[in-house]
Amino acid sequence: MRAQKIESGDLDQKLFELFSQLGYDGASMELLAKATGLKKASLYHRFPLGKKQMALRMLEIVAAWIRQHIIAVAKDKDVKPEIRLKKTVAAINKLYNGGANNCLLRTLSVGTDAEDFKGSISNCFHLVTEGFTIIARDLGASPEKARQKAKQVNLLIQGSLVVAGATGETGYFKQSLSKIPSLLAA
Repeated sequence: MRAQKIESGDLDQKLFELFSQLGYDGASMELLAKATGLKKASLYHRFPLGKKQMALRMLEIVAAWIRQHIIAVAKDKDVKPEIRLKKTVAAINKLYNGGANNCLLRTLSVGTDAEDFKGSISNCFHLVTEGFTIIARDLGASPEKARQKAKQVNLLIQGSLVVAGATGETGYFKQSLSKIPSLLAA
């Protein structure tokens, strides 16, 4: 039998999409195999600890995305804070397809093994808060006020994604993103 081949990036993308859509409990090994085009044995070869290892890998990808598209952008002092904010909001909008995509952090935060992911999920939310805190400070907010505002950004993003996902109305997400600049302004 020939070995099944799939590029790591393609595999990660397919796993990410399925876990985002169905969560941990809904993403059975059978569905994961079907979505990736690999047999279960091939998935276990790449992820010896199974589905849990796959989900943790997806959380690593989220953290890396946040570091690249929020933290690194927020720290780029060569760019005005208003432009950095615009870039981060645009990246978030693209990631969630204007509110049409579920948030992996939310879908992995519920279910039978949610406790195993809590630390990684919490870290991702802290990273988002860190990035928006930097921007809020550069926009003139005090350190304490900047952190409070950044936490509210997390609430706006996540809350609107939940409502958009439940109702199918992406306008909630788009409206929340449009509020972020005025929220962070000093």
